[in-house]
Amino acid sequence: MRKDIYVAALCSEFEQALRHQLLSEHSLKRYRKVLTEFSVYASDKSYSQSLGVEFLVYSLNEGEGLILPGEHSRNAEYYFRCMRVLAEYFYFGIVHKRSDTSGEIIWPEPFRNCTGKFYESLMKDGLSYGYVTKSRKVIKDLILFLESSGIDEPIAIRAEHNDAFIKSYHTLSPRGIESKLCMLRRYYRYLYLHGYIQIPLAERLPQASIQGRMKFPTVWQPEQIEMIKDAADQVSPSGKRSYAMIMLAVDLGFRIGDLRNLKLRDIDWNKKQVSIVQQKTGKALLLPLTDDAGWAIIDYLKNGRPITDSPNLFVRHKPPYDAFPINSTMNHILSKVMNRAGLPPEKKDNTGWHTFRRSLATNLLQNNVEMSMISEILGHADPDIAGRYYVGLDVENLRKCTLGMEVKDYVRKNT
Repeated sequence: MRKDIYVAALCSEFEQALRHQLLSEHSLKRYRKVLTEFSVYASDKSYSQSLGVEFLVYSLNEGEGLILPGEHSRNAEYYFRCMRVLAEYFYFGIVHKRSDTSGEIIWPEPFRNCTGKFYESLMKDGLSYGYVTKSRKVIKDLILFLESSGIDEPIAIRAEHNDAFIKSYHTLSPRGIESKLCMLRRYYRYLYLHGYIQIPLAERLPQASIQGRMKFPTVWQPEQIEMIKDAADQVSPSGKRSYAMIMLAVDLGFRIGDLRNLKLRDIDWNKKQVSIVQQKTGKALLLPLTDDAGWAIIDYLKNGRPITDSPNLFVRHKPPYDAFPINSTMNHILSKVMNRAGLPPEKKDNTGWHTFRRSLATNLLQNNVEMSMISEILGHADPDIAGRYYVGLDVENLRKCTLGMEVKDYVRKNT
Protein backbone atom coordinates (compact mmCIF):
# COMPACT_ATOMS: atom_id res chain seq x y z
CA MET A 1 0.00 0.00 0.00
CA ARG A 2 1.30 3.45 -0.88
CA LYS A 3 1.51 5.87 1.98
CA ASP A 4 0.49 9.03 0.14
CA ILE A 5 -0.94 9.68 -3.33
CA TYR A 6 -3.25 12.42 -4.57
CA VAL A 7 -6.73 11.26 -5.52
CA ALA A 8 -6.43 12.62 -9.06
CA ALA A 9 -3.16 10.73 -9.62
CA LEU A 10 -4.60 7.52 -8.17
CA CYS A 11 -7.73 7.76 -10.31
CA SER A 12 -5.64 8.31 -13.45
CA GLU A 13 -3.43 5.32 -12.62
CA PHE A 14 -6.48 3.21 -11.80
CA GLU A 15 -8.13 4.07 -15.12
CA GLN A 16 -5.03 2.86 -16.98
CA ALA A 17 -5.15 -0.38 -15.00
CA LEU A 18 -8.80 -0.78 -16.02
CA ARG A 19 -7.80 -0.39 -19.67
CA HIS A 20 -5.33 -3.25 -19.26
CA GLN A 21 -8.26 -5.39 -18.13
CA LEU A 22 -9.77 -4.86 -21.60
CA LEU A 23 -13.05 -3.49 -20.27
CA SER A 24 -15.62 -2.39 -22.80
CA GLU A 25 -15.79 1.30 -23.62
CA HIS A 26 -19.24 1.40 -22.02
CA SER A 27 -17.86 0.08 -18.70
CA LEU A 28 -14.86 2.41 -18.85
CA LYS A 29 -17.18 5.34 -19.38
CA ARG A 30 -19.12 4.51 -16.22
CA TYR A 31 -15.95 4.10 -14.16
CA ARG A 32 -14.51 7.30 -15.62
CA LYS A 33 -17.63 9.26 -14.63
CA VAL A 34 -17.30 8.22 -10.96
CA LEU A 35 -13.52 8.73 -10.91
CA THR A 36 -13.85 12.22 -12.39
CA GLU A 37 -16.45 13.21 -9.81
CA PHE A 38 -14.29 11.79 -7.01
CA SER A 39 -11.24 13.74 -8.24
CA VAL A 40 -13.23 16.98 -8.27
CA TYR A 41 -14.67 16.26 -4.83
CA ALA A 42 -11.25 15.48 -3.33
CA SER A 43 -9.57 18.50 -4.91
CA ASP A 44 -5.88 18.33 -3.86
CA LYS A 45 -6.35 15.79 -1.03
CA SER A 46 -4.48 12.52 -0.70
CA TYR A 47 -6.45 9.32 -1.03
CA SER A 48 -7.83 7.46 1.96
CA GLN A 49 -10.66 4.96 2.20
CA SER A 50 -12.51 7.24 4.59
CA LEU A 51 -12.38 10.01 1.98
CA GLY A 52 -13.92 7.59 -0.51
CA VAL A 53 -16.71 6.83 1.95
CA GLU A 54 -17.36 10.55 2.47
CA PHE A 55 -17.63 10.92 -1.30
CA LEU A 56 -20.21 8.11 -1.45
CA VAL A 57 -22.24 9.74 1.30
CA TYR A 58 -22.06 13.06 -0.49
CA SER A 59 -22.95 11.58 -3.89
CA LEU A 60 -25.87 9.48 -2.71
CA ASN A 61 -27.18 11.94 -0.11
CA GLU A 62 -27.61 9.17 2.43
CA GLY A 63 -25.97 10.80 5.43
CA GLU A 64 -24.17 8.65 8.00
CA GLY A 65 -25.21 5.10 8.73
CA LEU A 66 -25.35 1.81 6.91
CA ILE A 67 -26.22 1.20 3.29
CA LEU A 68 -28.08 -2.10 2.96
CA PRO A 69 -28.88 -4.16 -0.16
CA GLY A 70 -31.75 -3.11 -2.35
CA GLU A 71 -31.86 0.52 -1.27
CA HIS A 72 -30.29 2.06 -4.36
CA SER A 73 -30.76 2.34 -8.06
CA ARG A 74 -28.62 0.61 -10.66
CA ASN A 75 -26.70 3.85 -11.13
CA ALA A 76 -25.81 3.96 -7.43
CA GLU A 77 -24.36 0.45 -7.64
CA TYR A 78 -21.71 1.71 -10.06
CA TYR A 79 -20.59 4.26 -7.47
CA PHE A 80 -20.23 1.53 -4.84
CA ARG A 81 -18.45 -0.84 -7.20
CA CYS A 82 -16.04 1.77 -8.51
CA MET A 83 -15.04 3.01 -5.05
CA ARG A 84 -14.68 -0.52 -3.72
CA VAL A 85 -12.44 -1.66 -6.58
CA LEU A 86 -10.45 1.59 -6.30
CA ALA A 87 -9.82 0.89 -2.59
CA GLU A 88 -8.63 -2.65 -3.36
CA TYR A 89 -6.34 -1.29 -6.08
CA PHE A 90 -4.87 1.22 -3.61
CA TYR A 91 -4.28 -1.40 -0.91
CA PHE A 92 -3.29 -4.43 -2.98
CA GLY A 93 -2.22 -3.14 -6.41
CA ILE A 94 -4.72 -5.29 -8.33
CA VAL A 95 -7.96 -4.71 -10.19
CA HIS A 96 -10.43 -7.24 -8.82
CA LYS A 97 -13.63 -6.71 -10.79
CA ARG A 98 -16.74 -7.58 -8.86
CA SER A 99 -20.46 -7.44 -9.46
CA ASP A 100 -21.69 -7.46 -5.87
CA THR A 101 -22.53 -4.47 -3.70
CA SER A 102 -24.55 -6.30 -1.06
CA GLY A 103 -23.94 -5.27 2.50
CA GLU A 104 -21.61 -2.41 1.56
CA ILE A 105 -20.92 -0.39 4.66
CA ILE A 106 -20.79 3.35 5.07
CA TRP A 107 -18.86 3.22 8.34
CA PRO A 108 -20.16 5.18 11.32
CA GLU A 109 -17.38 7.63 12.11
CA PRO A 110 -16.07 5.94 15.33
CA PHE A 111 -15.90 2.54 13.62
CA ARG A 112 -14.47 4.01 10.42
CA ASN A 113 -11.33 5.35 12.06
CA CYS A 114 -10.35 2.33 14.15
CA THR A 115 -11.35 -0.30 11.58
CA GLY A 116 -9.43 1.37 8.78
CA LYS A 117 -6.33 1.47 10.96
CA PHE A 118 -6.89 -2.16 11.91
CA TYR A 119 -6.87 -3.21 8.24
CA GLU A 120 -3.69 -1.22 7.71
CA SER A 121 -2.09 -3.08 10.63
CA LEU A 122 -3.03 -6.43 9.06
CA MET A 123 -1.31 -5.49 5.81
CA LYS A 124 1.75 -4.12 7.60
CA ASP A 125 1.99 -7.44 9.44
CA GLY A 126 2.16 -9.20 6.08
CA LEU A 127 -1.10 -11.14 6.40
CA SER A 128 -2.47 -12.57 3.18
CA TYR A 129 -5.06 -10.96 0.94
CA GLY A 130 -7.39 -13.87 1.71
CA TYR A 131 -7.11 -13.35 5.46
CA VAL A 132 -7.77 -9.61 5.14
CA THR A 133 -10.78 -10.25 2.91
CA LYS A 134 -12.25 -12.81 5.35
CA SER A 135 -11.63 -10.45 8.26
CA ARG A 136 -13.49 -7.68 6.44
CA LYS A 137 -16.49 -9.99 6.04
CA VAL A 138 -16.54 -10.94 9.74
CA ILE A 139 -16.16 -7.34 10.91
CA LYS A 140 -18.78 -6.15 8.43
CA ASP A 141 -21.26 -8.65 9.88
CA LEU A 142 -20.32 -7.53 13.39
CA ILE A 143 -20.92 -3.85 12.67
CA LEU A 144 -24.22 -4.58 10.90
CA PHE A 145 -25.31 -6.54 13.99
CA LEU A 146 -24.18 -3.81 16.38
CA GLU A 147 -25.90 -1.12 14.33
CA SER A 148 -29.18 -3.06 14.51
CA SER A 149 -28.72 -3.08 18.31
CA GLY A 150 -28.18 0.67 18.44
CA ILE A 151 -24.39 0.48 18.94
CA ASP A 152 -22.59 3.01 16.72
CA GLU A 153 -19.22 3.28 18.50
CA PRO A 154 -16.75 0.63 19.71
CA ILE A 155 -16.60 1.87 23.29
CA ALA A 156 -20.29 1.02 23.73
CA ILE A 157 -19.78 -2.69 22.98
CA ARG A 158 -20.46 -4.93 25.98
CA ALA A 159 -19.90 -8.63 26.55
CA GLU A 160 -23.63 -9.36 26.15
CA HIS A 161 -23.63 -7.76 22.66
CA ASN A 162 -20.64 -9.90 21.77
CA ASP A 163 -22.31 -13.09 23.05
CA ALA A 164 -25.48 -12.37 21.09
CA PHE A 165 -23.50 -11.86 17.89
CA ILE A 166 -21.54 -15.11 18.32
CA LYS A 167 -24.80 -17.06 18.60
CA SER A 168 -25.36 -16.31 14.91
CA TYR A 169 -22.51 -18.77 14.18
CA HIS A 170 -24.36 -21.75 15.68
CA THR A 171 -24.98 -23.35 12.25
CA LEU A 172 -21.28 -23.42 11.34
CA SER A 173 -18.83 -26.26 11.92
CA PRO A 174 -16.51 -26.00 14.96
CA ARG A 175 -13.58 -25.24 12.66
CA GLY A 176 -15.55 -22.53 10.88
CA ILE A 177 -16.55 -20.99 14.18
CA GLU A 178 -12.97 -21.03 15.46
CA SER A 179 -11.75 -19.31 12.28
CA LYS A 180 -14.19 -16.44 12.76
CA LEU A 181 -13.45 -16.22 16.49
CA CYS A 182 -9.73 -15.90 15.75
CA MET A 183 -10.42 -12.92 13.49
CA LEU A 184 -12.65 -11.34 16.11
CA ARG A 185 -9.95 -11.83 18.76
CA ARG A 186 -7.39 -10.01 16.63
CA TYR A 187 -9.84 -7.16 16.00
CA TYR A 188 -10.84 -6.79 19.66
CA ARG A 189 -7.25 -6.96 20.86
CA TYR A 190 -6.34 -4.17 18.46
CA LEU A 191 -9.26 -2.05 19.71
CA TYR A 192 -8.34 -2.70 23.36
CA LEU A 193 -4.60 -2.07 22.99
CA HIS A 194 -5.25 1.22 21.16
CA GLY A 195 -7.87 2.47 23.61
CA TYR A 196 -10.96 2.16 21.41
CA ILE A 197 -12.67 -0.17 23.92
CA GLN A 198 -12.26 -0.41 27.70
CA ILE A 199 -13.25 -4.07 28.10
CA PRO A 200 -10.85 -6.86 26.99
CA LEU A 201 -13.50 -8.53 24.83
CA ALA A 202 -10.95 -10.74 23.08
CA GLU A 203 -10.30 -12.63 26.29
CA ARG A 204 -14.02 -13.21 26.82
CA LEU A 205 -14.57 -14.94 23.49
CA PRO A 206 -15.33 -18.65 23.85
CA GLN A 207 -13.10 -21.42 22.56
CA ALA A 208 -14.57 -23.59 19.82
CA SER A 209 -14.43 -27.28 20.66
CA ILE A 210 -12.47 -28.93 17.86
CA GLN A 211 -11.84 -32.59 18.57
CA GLY A 212 -10.04 -33.22 15.31
CA ARG A 213 -10.91 -33.95 11.71
CA MET A 214 -14.03 -35.96 11.00
CA LYS A 215 -12.32 -37.65 8.04
CA PHE A 216 -8.92 -37.94 6.47
CA PRO A 217 -8.10 -35.16 3.96
CA THR A 218 -7.33 -36.20 0.40
CA VAL A 219 -3.94 -37.82 -0.11
CA TRP A 220 -2.96 -39.12 -3.54
CA GLN A 221 -1.39 -42.54 -3.91
CA PRO A 222 1.78 -42.77 -6.08
CA GLU A 223 -0.14 -44.36 -8.96
CA GLN A 224 -2.70 -41.54 -8.84
CA ILE A 225 0.08 -38.95 -8.94
CA GLU A 226 1.40 -40.60 -12.10
CA MET A 227 -2.09 -40.57 -13.62
CA ILE A 228 -2.34 -36.82 -12.93
CA LYS A 229 1.09 -36.14 -14.45
CA ASP A 230 0.23 -38.19 -17.56
CA ALA A 231 -3.10 -36.39 -17.93
CA ALA A 232 -1.50 -32.94 -18.11
CA ASP A 233 -1.50 -31.66 -21.70
CA GLN A 234 2.15 -31.13 -22.58
CA VAL A 235 1.45 -29.90 -26.12
CA SER A 236 -0.53 -26.65 -25.80
CA PRO A 237 1.00 -23.57 -24.12
CA SER A 238 -1.53 -23.64 -21.26
CA GLY A 239 -0.97 -27.38 -20.89
CA LYS A 240 2.77 -26.87 -20.51
CA ARG A 241 2.04 -24.31 -17.80
CA SER A 242 -0.28 -26.74 -15.99
CA TYR A 243 2.31 -29.52 -16.14
CA ALA A 244 5.11 -27.32 -14.78
CA MET A 245 2.90 -26.13 -11.93
CA ILE A 246 1.88 -29.68 -11.06
CA MET A 247 5.51 -30.85 -11.04
CA LEU A 248 6.46 -28.10 -8.58
CA ALA A 249 3.48 -28.91 -6.37
CA VAL A 250 4.18 -32.67 -6.47
CA ASP A 251 7.97 -32.59 -6.10
CA LEU A 252 8.43 -29.56 -3.81
CA GLY A 253 5.08 -29.25 -2.04
CA PHE A 254 4.56 -25.62 -3.07
CA ARG A 255 1.46 -23.90 -1.74
CA ILE A 256 -0.78 -22.26 -4.32
CA GLY A 257 0.26 -18.78 -3.18
CA ASP A 258 3.92 -19.61 -3.73
CA LEU A 259 3.21 -21.06 -7.18
CA ARG A 260 1.27 -17.92 -8.06
CA ASN A 261 4.05 -15.61 -6.81
CA LEU A 262 7.04 -17.58 -8.11
CA LYS A 263 9.41 -15.23 -9.96
CA LEU A 264 11.82 -16.02 -12.77
CA ARG A 265 14.66 -14.76 -10.57
CA ASP A 266 13.77 -17.28 -7.85
CA ILE A 267 15.32 -20.12 -9.85
CA ASP A 268 19.10 -20.59 -9.80
CA TRP A 269 19.72 -22.78 -12.81
CA ASN A 270 23.43 -23.20 -12.09
CA LYS A 271 22.84 -24.57 -8.60
CA LYS A 272 19.50 -26.21 -9.51
CA GLN A 273 17.74 -24.49 -6.62
CA VAL A 274 14.53 -22.60 -5.99
CA SER A 275 14.59 -19.81 -3.40
CA ILE A 276 11.36 -18.15 -2.26
CA VAL A 277 9.87 -16.21 0.64
CA GLN A 278 6.68 -18.06 1.47
CA GLN A 279 3.53 -16.01 1.20
CA LYS A 280 1.81 -17.67 4.18
CA THR A 281 4.63 -17.60 6.73
CA GLY A 282 7.05 -14.98 5.37
CA LYS A 283 9.79 -17.55 5.94
CA ALA A 284 12.60 -17.98 3.38
CA LEU A 285 12.74 -21.42 1.79
CA LEU A 286 15.53 -22.93 -0.32
CA LEU A 287 14.83 -26.22 -2.12
CA PRO A 288 16.62 -28.29 -4.75
CA LEU A 289 14.97 -28.18 -8.17
CA THR A 290 14.20 -31.72 -9.29
CA ASP A 291 15.03 -32.76 -12.84
CA ASP A 292 11.39 -33.41 -13.75
CA ALA A 293 10.24 -30.03 -12.47
CA GLY A 294 13.23 -28.26 -14.02
CA TRP A 295 12.66 -29.68 -17.51
CA ALA A 296 8.93 -28.95 -17.27
CA ILE A 297 9.70 -25.29 -16.48
CA ILE A 298 12.24 -25.08 -19.33
CA ASP A 299 9.70 -26.49 -21.79
CA TYR A 300 7.13 -23.95 -20.62
CA LEU A 301 9.58 -21.03 -20.88
CA LYS A 302 10.75 -22.03 -24.37
CA ASN A 303 7.51 -23.24 -25.92
CA GLY A 304 4.54 -22.09 -23.85
CA ARG A 305 4.99 -18.85 -21.90
CA PRO A 306 3.71 -15.74 -23.72
CA ILE A 307 6.08 -12.85 -24.39
CA THR A 308 5.55 -10.56 -21.41
CA ASP A 309 7.41 -8.22 -19.08
CA SER A 310 5.89 -9.88 -16.02
CA PRO A 311 8.53 -11.05 -13.50
CA ASN A 312 6.31 -13.99 -12.54
CA LEU A 313 7.10 -17.42 -13.93
CA PHE A 314 3.46 -18.40 -14.42
CA VAL A 315 1.26 -15.85 -16.17
CA ARG A 316 -2.20 -15.71 -17.64
CA HIS A 317 -2.45 -16.71 -21.30
CA LYS A 318 -4.84 -13.91 -22.19
CA PRO A 319 -3.81 -10.29 -22.87
CA PRO A 320 -2.15 -8.47 -21.20
CA TYR A 321 -0.32 -11.71 -20.15
CA ASP A 322 0.29 -10.56 -16.59
CA ALA A 323 0.47 -12.38 -13.25
CA PHE A 324 -2.54 -14.12 -11.75
CA PRO A 325 -4.53 -11.99 -9.27
CA ILE A 326 -3.44 -12.55 -5.68
CA ASN A 327 -6.88 -13.95 -4.81
CA SER A 328 -6.88 -16.51 -7.64
CA THR A 329 -6.96 -20.15 -6.52
CA MET A 330 -6.10 -21.36 -10.05
CA ASN A 331 -8.32 -24.38 -9.38
CA HIS A 332 -9.69 -24.15 -12.92
CA ILE A 333 -6.22 -25.12 -14.19
CA LEU A 334 -6.05 -28.19 -11.96
CA SER A 335 -9.66 -29.23 -12.57
CA LYS A 336 -9.02 -29.73 -16.29
CA VAL A 337 -6.12 -32.05 -15.56
CA MET A 338 -8.07 -33.98 -12.92
CA ASN A 339 -10.95 -34.55 -15.34
CA ARG A 340 -8.54 -35.81 -18.01
CA ALA A 341 -7.04 -38.17 -15.41
CA GLY A 342 -10.49 -39.56 -14.62
CA LEU A 343 -10.26 -38.52 -10.99
CA PRO A 344 -13.43 -36.48 -10.47
CA PRO A 345 -13.86 -35.53 -6.81
CA GLU A 346 -16.26 -37.35 -4.55
CA LYS A 347 -18.88 -35.27 -2.79
CA LYS A 348 -17.22 -32.78 -0.41
CA ASP A 349 -13.74 -34.11 -1.22
CA ASN A 350 -10.94 -31.59 -1.41
CA THR A 351 -8.95 -32.03 -4.62
CA GLY A 352 -7.17 -28.68 -4.75
CA TRP A 353 -3.50 -27.87 -5.05
CA HIS A 354 -2.85 -28.43 -1.36
CA THR A 355 -3.49 -32.17 -1.78
CA PHE A 356 -0.10 -32.52 -3.47
CA ARG A 357 1.55 -30.96 -0.43
CA ARG A 358 -0.21 -33.42 1.87
CA SER A 359 0.72 -36.30 -0.41
CA LEU A 360 4.39 -35.30 -0.42
CA ALA A 361 4.44 -35.12 3.37
CA THR A 362 2.74 -38.52 3.67
CA ASN A 363 5.16 -40.10 1.17
CA LEU A 364 8.17 -38.71 3.08
CA LEU A 365 6.72 -39.99 6.35
CA GLN A 366 6.20 -43.47 4.93
CA ASN A 367 9.81 -43.46 3.77
CA ASN A 368 10.98 -42.88 7.34
CA VAL A 369 12.01 -39.23 6.89
CA GLU A 370 12.14 -37.51 10.28
CA MET A 371 9.41 -35.04 11.22
CA SER A 372 11.86 -32.19 11.61
CA MET A 373 13.14 -32.74 8.06
CA ILE A 374 9.60 -32.85 6.66
CA SER A 375 8.81 -29.53 8.34
CA GLU A 376 12.01 -28.06 6.92
CA ILE A 377 11.21 -29.25 3.39
CA LEU A 378 7.67 -27.89 3.58
CA GLY A 379 8.81 -24.62 5.17
CA HIS A 380 6.60 -24.77 8.24
CA ALA A 381 6.81 -21.81 10.59
CA ASP A 382 6.27 -24.26 13.47
CA PRO A 383 8.69 -27.23 13.28
CA ASP A 384 6.26 -29.43 15.23
CA ILE A 385 3.34 -29.00 12.86
CA ALA A 386 4.24 -32.06 10.78
CA GLY A 387 4.05 -34.26 13.85
CA ARG A 388 0.68 -32.84 14.91
CA TYR A 389 -0.92 -32.87 11.48
CA TYR A 390 0.64 -35.23 8.95
CA VAL A 391 1.05 -38.21 11.24
CA GLY A 392 -2.71 -38.61 10.99
CA LEU A 393 -2.41 -38.97 7.22
CA ASP A 394 0.05 -41.88 7.36
CA VAL A 395 -2.61 -44.56 7.05
CA GLU A 396 -0.17 -47.34 6.12
CA ASN A 397 1.94 -46.89 9.24
CA LEU A 398 -1.19 -46.63 11.37
CA ARG A 399 -2.24 -50.00 10.01
CA LYS A 400 1.18 -51.47 10.83
CA CYS A 401 0.77 -50.19 14.39
CA THR A 402 -2.56 -51.99 14.76
CA LEU A 403 -1.17 -55.23 13.29
CA GLY A 404 1.71 -55.16 15.75
CA MET A 405 -0.45 -54.80 18.84
CA GLU A 406 -0.38 -57.62 21.36
CA VAL A 407 -3.63 -59.58 21.39
CA LYS A 408 -4.81 -60.30 24.95
CA ASP A 409 -6.14 -63.72 25.93
CA TYR A 410 -9.62 -62.43 26.67
CA VAL A 411 -9.80 -61.08 23.11
CA ARG A 412 -8.88 -64.49 21.65
CA LYS A 413 -11.49 -66.23 23.80
CA ASN A 414 -14.25 -63.94 22.53
CA THR A 415 -13.41 -64.07 18.83
